[in-house]
Amino acid sequence: MLRPMTSAIAVLATLGISATSVNAAPDRWEYMGIASTGEKVYLNLDSIQLEPRRTGYFFTYQIGNDRPMAFTNCDGQFQVADRNEVYGEFMKPQSEAIRKMLGRACTYRAR
Repeated sequence: MLRPMTSAIAVLATLGISATSVNAAPDRWEYMGIASTGEKVYLNLDSIQLEPRRTGYFFTYQIGNDRPMAFTNCDGQFQVADRNEVYGEFMKPQSEAIRKMLGRACTYRAR
């Protein structure tokens, strides 16, 4: 039994896939609605992290084909990180989908 398992791990390693990533659960995305740009908005529930020093939450969302990281301090505003993980100015949501996303991030509790 050990030999087939060793062979499988060797094949995965050759393909650049770690053995732990094979059993990893996929991220859970929740649909939030349509943004003011007309694109669908999804929130990655597994990415929501409390940042206690700032009393807010970091999270990843998807709008169209983009998946930016963002932060909200739960006052109805949010800021988005650029590709270098530098956060921009706080913005107010322009759509109900983004407002819903912020509310969900601020009230979500991991099970």
